[in-house]
Amino acid sequence: MTSEHEKLLIAAIKRLENEGFRVIRLDHRIIPDAIAIKENHVVAVEASTSTTNVYLVKRKLKDSEYDEEIIVTRPYDQHYHDAKVYYRVLKLFKEHKYSYREIREIVIKEFNLKSLSRSTVHDWIKGLKKPLTLLNRECK
Repeated sequence: MTSEHEKLLIAAIKRLENEGFRVIRLDHRIIPDAIAIKENHVVAVEASTSTTNVYLVKRKLKDSEYDEEIIVTRPYDQHYHDAKVYYRVLKLFKEHKYSYREIREIVIKEFNLKSLSRSTVHDWIKGLKKPLTLLNRECK
């Protein structure tokens, strides 16, 4: 029987391969579970079965041999935020009129989203995280 961790990792690897990455699994290591490579961009991939509201997220790493890290958490599905949502959040913030909560509410209505957490809005604005959909564009 395949574990939930293994299912998450397999789904993430397939997704990255479809986006043009070469993925190398690192079995028998603790972290990361795999390395994804595209041109000169090296990304650590980690599957996590902890409960969280984040499905796919990437983040820059300080003092690491990897350029970025992708965290894949359950449930793995097509529920990830589009680049349009990300850029709309940044644009609303630059207008200096809205709080994180207000930005969240505006974007949810505009894009008819099921969810968008305030912490995600905060992390995007502070540059701590970006949606996975931007990863493919930045590597070109």
